[in-house]
Amino acid sequence: MNKTTKKIILNYILAPLLLAVLLWLIYRQITAKGSFADQWADFKAHWHAGNKVLLGIVLLLAPLNWMLEAKKWQQLLRKIEPLPFRRAFASTLTGIAFSLVTPNKIGDFAGRILYLDDKNKLRAAIATLVGNLAQTLVTFAFGIAGLIYFNLFHPGPWQGIVLVAALLAAALLVFLYLRIDLIARWSEKRAWLRKVIISIRILKRYSRGDLLQLLWISLIRFCVYNLQFLVLANVLGAGIPWHTGFLVSGLMFWMITVIPSIFVADLGVRGFIAGLLFTDTGISANSMAILAGSYMIWFLNLVIPAIIGSLLILTVRIIR
Repeated sequence: MNKTTKKIILNYILAPLLLAVLLWLIYRQITAKGSFADQWADFKAHWHAGNKVLLGIVLLLAPLNWMLEAKKWQQLLRKIEPLPFRRAFASTLTGIAFSLVTPNKIGDFAGRILYLDDKNKLRAAIATLVGNLAQTLVTFAFGIAGLIYFNLFHPGPWQGIVLVAALLAAALLVFLYLRIDLIARWSEKRAWLRKVIISIRILKRYSRGDLLQLLWISLIRFCVYNLQFLVLANVLGAGIPWHTGFLVSGLMFWMITVIPSIFVADLGVRGFIAGLLFTDTGISANSMAILAGSYMIWFLNLVIPAIIGSLLILTVRIIR
């Protein structure tokens, strides 16, 4: 079976099938909490009566989220090809456009490096791994906090196993991140990497201070979209306690990060995880509010910047 056939099977058969299964499971989650019509009516009532100020704050936090990611990218590029914030911001949005249509957002770097000189593109692609690793570490920290909560209040064998696995993976990621220069040193001893070793050496340029700064930006960004979800879900009637919600939504975003998905099935994965953590556990009785919050955050933080980034690709080509 060649690559083309595999892609066709994955994108046009398996992905839609997975989406259909997830949507059915989501429907089961909703109907398990009562009449679909009653929940829909309750959701619409909360939507019309919702606090417009809080909804406005949620909307304003979206561009802040994009700007924080752009700031992180600008910090990474200072060691390679410094860009003004305006271009770093445009580069970030273009990266989101590419990431949205590739499995697990692996196309992010391809969009970002369009704005750079050809000689720096491979270095910048490697630098994106540093930024992504910083965000992943923060996500793991909140995910582990959420797993600890689940082991205390919703104990089970799988919760314990996943917590131990997450702790081990986080320890490895922390070591790799804080000693990222070791990856460059390891690469120098591998003959099969000799053609790209000059680009991989960029990892040595990031000091411990640089790495910690990236972590702080990643932490603020995580708190922003975590807060977005909780505010929006509660405005729509979810009734999530704030302290519990912050831990469980952290776990939700961690699960979205570690579970492989592709664009076609991404919405299904998000909706199923949100329902599994919030409604199936009894944290919230309003399934519609949880689903709406999850999907609207996805739209605000991924789809809208991806649309803008897609339009910006045209300007890059014109400039080139």
